[in-house]
Amino acid sequence: MEESTEPKDLLHDNAASPEAVNVSPATEEGATEEHQHHHHPADAEHGSSLSGAIFNFTNSIVGAGAIGLGGAIAESGGIISVVTIIFFAVLAKLSLDMLIRLSVEVEGAHGSYEDLGQVGFGWVGRLTVLGSKFLYSFGCLVAYVIVVKDNFGPAAKSLIFGNVSESDSWLYKLLGEDVWTTWILGLVVILPLCLLRDMTPLASLSVVSVVSMICIVGIVVYLYVANPNNEIRHASDGAYEDWFEVRPAFLECLGTFVFTFVSQHTVHLAFGSLKPRLRTVENWKMVSSYSILISGTVSLAVGVVVYMSFWEATESDIFEIYPAISSIDLAKLLLCVTMLLTFPLPFFTCRELVIILVWPYAHTDEPVESTGVEDMQADLQEPLLEEHENCPEEFDLFRSMSLTDLSVITTQAVNVMNSFLLPGEERQLVLCLHVLITIKLWFVVTALATVAPSLGDVLDLVGCATGTLIAFILPSLLALKLQGYSHLAAFILIVGVIVGVVGTTFSLKKLASDTF
Repeated sequence: MEESTEPKDLLHDNAASPEAVNVSPATEEGATEEHQHHHHPADAEHGSSLSGAIFNFTNSIVGAGAIGLGGAIAESGGIISVVTIIFFAVLAKLSLDMLIRLSVEVEGAHGSYEDLGQVGFGWVGRLTVLGSKFLYSFGCLVAYVIVVKDNFGPAAKSLIFGNVSESDSWLYKLLGEDVWTTWILGLVVILPLCLLRDMTPLASLSVVSVVSMICIVGIVVYLYVANPNNEIRHASDGAYEDWFEVRPAFLECLGTFVFTFVSQHTVHLAFGSLKPRLRTVENWKMVSSYSILISGTVSLAVGVVVYMSFWEATESDIFEIYPAISSIDLAKLLLCVTMLLTFPLPFFTCRELVIILVWPYAHTDEPVESTGVEDMQADLQEPLLEEHENCPEEFDLFRSMSLTDLSVITTQAVNVMNSFLLPGEERQLVLCLHVLITIKLWFVVTALATVAPSLGDVLDLVGCATGTLIAFILPSLLALKLQGYSHLAAFILIVGVIVGVVGTTFSLKKLASDTF
């Protein structure tokens, strides 16, 4: 994004001051160079301001989880749900800061979650991070498309055609086909945004997304207060039943509470999108604090107000329970806007992980000159010659030529693979491959979302099974391994394991009962 089009950086002067930096100059310089090398090698000033990063990261947090909170509160109980939501918001913020601090301070982390996993636990750690990030990001994408599928067509049809029950209009018929509407929206809106290479140009659009969510809060609050036709506020069952009772489905809903704030899959993209001079731990703490505060306030406001309107009748897809009125149709469209503009953020993570898995030996600085086969030859040749002293000369010559040929072939193969990457980039493909992988990934996500079960089931399972892993378990394990024991890391680990195991068990049972 050009400087002239960035949101005004209200926090710049204070946040970028030398006193705000709490890492050593050498470490910070290395981290800055690495991020610049990964994301913006051509322009040292390319990137988002602090305010732009806050809007981008807030947009990556606020999403389908906020819409599902009302149903989760209804199934869990009032006070226990509010306390749990605030608890996970604080824990997620501490985990995000822990990850960025480790990435900056640990040598070899290269500013990425998967490299940090490799430094801590070798290839097992790297594969675990890659797998959990991909599964969680993919689950987010499916959830976002489900929201669009459930809300856009009915809302648009109601606003355009009113209470008309039947029409020969092609638009009326199209809006009545949720699947086709979803595919068209994906092709016209989502796919072009996903073809971007990073999240920097999305700062302005993220403002639109966040404002849309704030407008949704305003609509549900207005409807609660106005209570048109006495259809909104349902009768209360009593203070104890509505607020203090802990209901049996609380454990099943832990995944939705976690899902609301898990953003570790995009945290390094958000940190790397900052201008190089702004990439410090202290600046990141400011970004994460504001982002969690805004997203937590919006999510709680939506969830609690909707719960106070319908109490135990509240469902995971909250707008399905409101009467068919124009303000709710508008809220549905605003929700779809938020989902459409949030979709690219986890999508970038999925695409980057695909590139990392397909091109694991990428070297961006120069063509590969050695793949280690020459070392293998040096290690093996001496014992082989001793064992076969009486073998014909042609045999030794054949074996030597075979190892040399293997070295050359392997080196050439790796160089060919690297030729598909943009010069100076480890995670960006040349244009034709970039477009091809983007289209394929978008197509698979959209196809699965059109046949997926309810939104609540997806949120619960994704949040517990993979959200706890990338948000709590892995960051705390890496902190304990790389920087020694701390009470905070141990506490986050214990919470992550308990919520992950218990929540996944109950959410799988619920998914099975709803599906079969």
